Amino acid sequence: MSDRNTDVPRLNLAPKLKRPLSLSKPIDYLRLLYWVFFFPQALRWYVYNRVSISERYKNSKKDSGLLLNPIIARLLIQVMVVIFITLLTWIVILNSINCVVDAEYISSSIFFTIILCAMTLGLVFFENDIFSSKFQSQTAKYLTIIIFLSLNFNLAIFTVSALTEGYTNLRVILMLGLLAGMWLGVGGIATLAILEVDDSAIILVISGVLLMSLMLCLSLPIEFKVTDFLVFLKSVLVRGVFFVSCVIGSFIGLLRPDNWFVTLPISQTLFKRGLTHRVKENRSPRVLSNEFGSRYSDFLISSSPHLPLSEELPSDYVFEMRKFSRNNLDLVFPRVTVLPNLYLTEQLKEWLRQDWETGIHNAYEIYTYTLQFIPVIQALNQVLAEEPEQLVYRIAHLTAPPYKWELVRLISGSMYTNFIEFEPHARAVARGFLCLHEQSLYYARKAFYEVRSLPYGDEMWRISLIMYEYQKAIKLNDLATLSLYTFPKKPWLRLDTWRALASLYKIITDIEIIQNSSSRSARAFALSHALGELKKLRDQPDAVPQPEREIVRKIAWNWSQAILDVASEVGNVSITERVRNPYVVGDPVEGNLFVGREDVLKQLKELWISSKQLQSVVIYGHRRMGKTSILLNAAQSLGSQVKVAYVNLFRLGNIRQGVAEVLMAISDEISDAVNIPPPANADFLNLPYRTFERYLKQVEANLSETGLIIALDEFEKIEKLIEKGKIDSDFMEVLRGMVQMSPKIAFALAGLHTLDEMTGDYSHPFFASFINIKVSFMESAATRQILANPHEDFPLDYAPEALSAIYAWTTGQPYLVQLVGFQLVRRYNEQVFDMGNSRDPVFTVEDVRAVINDPEFFQRGSYYFDGVWGQAARGAPGQQEVLRAIAPHREGLDINTLAEITGINETNLQPALNSLIRHDVVWEIHGKWCIIVELFRVWVDKCI
Repeated sequence: MSDRNTDVPRLNLAPKLKRPLSLSKPIDYLRLLYWVFFFPQALRWYVYNRVSISERYKNSKKDSGLLLNPIIARLLIQVMVVIFITLLTWIVILNSINCVVDAEYISSSIFFTIILCAMTLGLVFFENDIFSSKFQSQTAKYLTIIIFLSLNFNLAIFTVSALTEGYTNLRVILMLGLLAGMWLGVGGIATLAILEVDDSAIILVISGVLLMSLMLCLSLPIEFKVTDFLVFLKSVLVRGVFFVSCVIGSFIGLLRPDNWFVTLPISQTLFKRGLTHRVKENRSPRVLSNEFGSRYSDFLISSSPHLPLSEELPSDYVFEMRKFSRNNLDLVFPRVTVLPNLYLTEQLKEWLRQDWETGIHNAYEIYTYTLQFIPVIQALNQVLAEEPEQLVYRIAHLTAPPYKWELVRLISGSMYTNFIEFEPHARAVARGFLCLHEQSLYYARKAFYEVRSLPYGDEMWRISLIMYEYQKAIKLNDLATLSLYTFPKKPWLRLDTWRALASLYKIITDIEIIQNSSSRSARAFALSHALGELKKLRDQPDAVPQPEREIVRKIAWNWSQAILDVASEVGNVSITERVRNPYVVGDPVEGNLFVGREDVLKQLKELWISSKQLQSVVIYGHRRMGKTSILLNAAQSLGSQVKVAYVNLFRLGNIRQGVAEVLMAISDEISDAVNIPPPANADFLNLPYRTFERYLKQVEANLSETGLIIALDEFEKIEKLIEKGKIDSDFMEVLRGMVQMSPKIAFALAGLHTLDEMTGDYSHPFFASFINIKVSFMESAATRQILANPHEDFPLDYAPEALSAIYAWTTGQPYLVQLVGFQLVRRYNEQVFDMGNSRDPVFTVEDVRAVINDPEFFQRGSYYFDGVWGQAARGAPGQQEVLRAIAPHREGLDINTLAEITGINETNLQPALNSLIRHDVVWEIHGKWCIIVELFRVWVDKCI
């Protein structure tokens, strides 16, 4: 939000001390005395920021908070020294004007000071959590009590005690009363400066100062003599004059007009001297800086925004003025006066208009290190009222790092309501954020409801409403009945908060499953997911911005406790009968078990739904890769826009009627898909091609808005029939014509090869009309999904290491993955129900090894292993010899070693390797050729 080219200076009004105060440096005692009377905010800054524990003290095993914090100990010593020196100095001054302080007052004051110091030392000494910000803040308040009660009250007492008995000089009484009241007022305004100020604090300080003034009046060393009425009246008059003068002095001390009057003329003088001008060298706005008083120059400049900035001065003259400001500014900064600076409101408004971020920073600096709260509030309220569409956004900016909650509290009208009129919308927004910060959601939603018409106002109202309802729910039954509120329209002001609420929405859905689902595994999965999401919300505090962060964490904690109350009931799944084996070995996979082929289905959707014309495809891959499963599940994935007629050519067997029998089988499946009767068998026997073509045209005419995919599985069967002479070779040519006949009808051929890999020359003019889609191994995530969640009622589970081991052995080969899962469930049933052994329903790496090492496993998997081995016997020669050579070497062989073992030169070896690569049997890793599927390598090594 900040503009780097802005003319707005960036104030830094904090003390410039970069080291701890030293006991051996006299200047530090003067600095502390200056803080007492003119910069009390510095003491709060020093305790909170500078009184930090070094690492060598943090690592100490001592229990004493005082010993662990030597900076605090030194500060307390310096405070006591300053108090006693100041009191003694004041006594000397009073004695110099013939006002002798009674020794009894001195001893009582010293005793009172020692008691207060000892109490504070004890509080620090017995403090346990010395590293917390709360401790540092409390320490600052303790030190405030010492300095301002001990010093200022004692100064006032010494002033009063200088009045001897019977002393009736009204001038002296008036002067001493004013002085005593000023000490009380100075202590009161300093207390306000160092503590958090609000209306009640102001009233309390004023009341306390008036009460102490009355106490001083009553403690005057002037006795009543009732016997002498004139003396009595005179004593009452003296006390009245003293009380009035003390009250006047108190208000002078509270308002500190000296701090206001002294700095204002200096400010105007500095303007006339030209502290702010455009330097010739760069002609850019220049605000002078220095190590002690530079930031005060920024403040002084703000007091007269109407001065012209057109005069240009050479840089050497600017340097001289910088030196002047360095020597004069910091000591007269108006830190303790509540009288508003004449031009500060207008200057702050201008800064806020030019650069909101820098203006806010300056307002925060002024509010933190001065008592100019009235100009700050006025400027903020007036600028916020000028652009109501930016209101919520700008106040939300104050709640982001670096946090400006003090300014939010100012704008909310929770303080100074008796002094300032607040802008109602800004007040409502700030009050809403402040209530969120204080976790008062009931009042937050009421506050934001008032500004729903403003940009982002409705969003903040919805957030507070949702969190209010969610925070009240602390039992599982309450959570299951929570409403899922509608999210507001984008753009969002609190994106991260909505993400957290979206996570809570998912948790509510999980809780409904926990409450209502009859599936034990589904309930256990929902429980695990809900607890995981809640843990993220609790353990990632930066994921949600302030002020919603603690509310979300509290909601997550409450919900976690509610869910954990039923965790034992949900998590325990008792298995009392044999587990039905959900894994499919050999047969195509359908339904929930069909996962992990999203990439293939996405390509089919693009070719068959997104495209205006259906595209014919070849789905190829080596045996048991799931090609048939893809074709069978394609219809469900594609929806109603495309119908699929699945034809398994392998079922044709040894046909006798030639091509007519093939076309009859295809027509029967088309009829089932589109519900149009096929032609008579006699028609196919007489004119097979003509009859099939007419039937396709009839089907096309009835498709309307849908399309038809004719899926021919095991397409190698056609090639074999052509080679055996069962059907004519012109079948492929006719089929190509049918592919190009209609944009509504396409073919999907599934087999081991692409069409260009078929041996017959008849395929060459045909395959150009098809797009090849390769079906390879599944990803690790899909493998885990198939194994761990075969169906919602599956009661068994896998250790993460077991799932990783299965993927390492199978490389995601679908048939082998299903076979391993099948054998694991079978082994579990045998152990538990046949042998009567007790075991956990969780498969481990040892279970996986036991299944794989069982000879029965390779017998059951022979269909896959034999198929891959038999495929290696076709095509390029030498493939099986390569596999035999590689199998004993899990890490693989380089090309030279492979050529040496097989006896095949590299020229003839490369075609064999290329063929094995194309069929996903081997791959090259770091110059070595390896068998991809570890189980196939073991089978070749042991069984071939």
